[in-house]
Amino acid sequence: MENEVKKVRESSKKDGKTAKKGQKRPKKVTAGYLERAALHYLGRFSTSEKNLRDVLIRKIRRRNEAFASPTEEQLGWVDDVVKKCVRYNYVDDAAYARQRAELLLRRGKPVRMIAQDLRHKGVPENLARHAIAGLSDDADVDADRRAAAAYIKRRRFGAFRREMPDAEMVKSKIEKELASMARAGFGYELARDLLHLEVDDIIDLLE
Repeated sequence: MENEVKKVRESSKKDGKTAKKGQKRPKKVTAGYLERAALHYLGRFSTSEKNLRDVLIRKIRRRNEAFASPTEEQLGWVDDVVKKCVRYNYVDDAAYARQRAELLLRRGKPVRMIAQDLRHKGVPENLARHAIAGLSDDADVDADRRAAAAYIKRRRFGAFRREMPDAEMVKSKIEKELASMARAGFGYELARDLLHLEVDDIIDLLE
């Protein structure tokens, strides 16, 4: 019995040494690493100044011991990298706001939701307002109407839904579509209006 206990203890010591040996130390954060990380991120995504800064800070925390907050020196590196990206036009909040707003509109997001998204992404309020104002080239068609048309086409609602055998099924389907559009942020009157348009009318709103 004593020999068995001894073997278990020796085995535990070996396992402990192996675990310690296998543990990886946190990689060091440097200005060069942050610049490479920023360029790699920008090669995959468009972003705002604030969001890029947040991304770099998260990367620092993952490398710092015990996920510690960035030091003053590290924050200085972040500022330098972000400013450099702006100077070389890798980051442009105005262009990003326009592109992001147009993308969300094509996905069928109403103006209110687009404004919230831009705010969440750190776009300055004046640039967000300007981007949203430019969403509709046609003075007779507001952005929410275009967004609702895009949403209906993407979800195959209204004129895009499959044919149904009786009026009761159509009525039930319309109620479900209205509820879905309400959850997406569209007003009842707008949703009801567009759900009764023909396919050509919806397409016209999107052109």
